Amino acid sequence: MQHRRSGDHNQQNYHDIENNAGLALEVFQACYRTHTHSGKFYEDFPDFFLVKPEVLEGREISTRASDNLLFADSVKQAKARNGYIGVSKRHNPKLNYYWLELSVAPFMLGDAVTNENKGEFFFILTRFIEFTKSHPKMYGNLTEEIDTDKDLALMFNEISRISEYLKETLKVYPESMLVSFNPKWPVAQVNKLLHALKDNDQEWCELFFEYMIYVMSNKSKV
Repeated sequence: MQHRRSGDHNQQNYHDIENNAGLALEVFQACYRTHTHSGKFYEDFPDFFLVKPEVLEGREISTRASDNLLFADSVKQAKARNGYIGVSKRHNPKLNYYWLELSVAPFMLGDAVTNENKGEFFFILTRFIEFTKSHPKMYGNLTEEIDTDKDLALMFNEISRISEYLKETLKVYPESMLVSFNPKWPVAQVNKLLHALKDNDQEWCELFFEYMIYVMSNKSKV
């Protein structure tokens, strides 16, 4: 997810997972049934909030069949991971047009990385980097050459910058609701991390993938 403001006091109700069902349904009603896409209504709820999948399960949220299939798929995915549906508000300021985008939380390694969840992915990547620094015997220390390699330092800075998007949301929701990974970092988890990094559409990510492979392969030769 990208940078998401936690909002003012009035908006905090939307972040109350146990009691935000009515508010969430009002949002969906406006967007998907009355097709309201402008006005103060959109200013009154936050850029992002989570809702339990049960709130949407079995409901015909939209007047469009394609939208309802998307909702049904989101509900299925969220329930499969005992998680939530994320609702992101998007805005085109030139047209003053608002729309909603859905995601599934918590983000798990193996999920496709999109604009909606790249903050979560890079947050997990920072956790792996921290892990290698504290446990260099397992995969090697990814930070070992950062002080002598300017290109590497730039990549680390970019990883940190993107992961920062999640910090505002972490003020509202606990980490466990937003991301899910094994902190012991077994090989299967690392492989998923590498695969997601290699497939990321940012050019420097493939370079960082190659650097990780380099560090791990050298570690195996020690």
